Amino acid sequence: MVKKVSRLGLVILLIVLLAVPTSAFAKVKITYWHQWTGQWTKVLNDIADMFNKAQNEIEVEAVCVPENFREKLMTAVASGDVPDVVSLTGDGNLYMAEKGLFYAIDELMSPKEFQAFKDWAMPVVWEVNEWKGHVWALTPYIDVGSLYYNKKHFQEVGLNPNKPPLDIETLDKYAEKLTKYDVRGNIDRIGFYPSWGLDFWANVFGGNLVDEDGAPIFNKDPKVLKALEWITSYSKKYDVKKIVAFESGLSEERAGALDPFISQKKSMEQQGQWVILNIANYAPKDFSYGIAPYIPYPPGGRKNAILVRSAYGALAVPKGAKHPKEGLEFAKFWVGYGYEAQRAKIFEWGAWMPLDRRQKVWQQASTVEYLAKYPQFKTFRNILFARNWSIMKTPVDSFLFDRLNAAKDYARLLEKTPQKALDDAANEVMKEYSRIRGIK
Repeated sequence: MVKKVSRLGLVILLIVLLAVPTSAFAKVKITYWHQWTGQWTKVLNDIADMFNKAQNEIEVEAVCVPENFREKLMTAVASGDVPDVVSLTGDGNLYMAEKGLFYAIDELMSPKEFQAFKDWAMPVVWEVNEWKGHVWALTPYIDVGSLYYNKKHFQEVGLNPNKPPLDIETLDKYAEKLTKYDVRGNIDRIGFYPSWGLDFWANVFGGNLVDEDGAPIFNKDPKVLKALEWITSYSKKYDVKKIVAFESGLSEERAGALDPFISQKKSMEQQGQWVILNIANYAPKDFSYGIAPYIPYPPGGRKNAILVRSAYGALAVPKGAKHPKEGLEFAKFWVGYGYEAQRAKIFEWGAWMPLDRRQKVWQQASTVEYLAKYPQFKTFRNILFARNWSIMKTPVDSFLFDRLNAAKDYARLLEKTPQKALDDAANEVMKEYSRIRGIK
């Protein structure tokens, strides 16, 4: 009798299962657009796969859109064929928010949900994306910079390999002492020169690039001018023609063993946390280096300086997305909210610094083990948790940084005075800002 009942139960269960639409068991499929090319495309695919395995309701497909990202996204919104979530690496989220192209994150969540998220994340995650009373994206990581230095080169010229420069004046002195020339007087190895952008050094010097409304003010800030004058001083001291000739023979950062710091063509270099992995993968076994506890800064500058851009790395949900809630869930996954173990793996894969307020990600067993293997990350974690970040919000983010880089090049190549270069760049940025904001 028991067997008959069991068989009858199985038959009934089978009938019920057959009556349920197959769509009830299917995951909601969403599309994620990003701009990561080369080796990073696989990493982003792996992140999507990890999300798909972490829960049973959503399946995300990562799609690389390497060129004209902003234009293609705007076209997609206009045509109605919209991705459900996007990563913005340089294309302005506030520009697109200004144009009404994104859902407000704080409206996709209930007030209670959004408050719980804010209690979990560092404030910078949403503060950098606030505009017109709403939050338009989530920032899942911050790049942190400090000074890498070659310990063997320090010993070679009589400098203490355990005492890196901590201020600009000492940095300049060490740079001169570490620089070497060949028999023709050309630069063979440079101790240091400020190769990162003016945005980075302007922040270190204590300057501000935009006002509270996002309008450019960098040409009016004396600390920004001081930073550009300092950058220009290297062109004068080491002969700009020799620096340009030296640069022409260098590979770019992330060029593996040919990276200028790894190949020992530079004794000191301002760089981010990801270079730890580059060194581990590509440097010779006897390569000895240190990292300063923070980037050297001048009197009146910012210790533990971090510049956080509104457009960099932000995750947003475009208007017209078929599955905005599910897109937001993937964005929360990327940040690590509710997925601390998976976010720890994302940190390991790309050195993307996690931003959870109570360090839950950092306390994951795999992360503790990872930090034991790469203790150098602790320097960048200390800088991150000093929380001396400068938040830069503007709808002309990408254009502003393009013009800042041009101003830096004009000045360092001695084609314009630093003030002239800043004034010209600010005028161009202000025109674009006024156009976007509808200011006449």
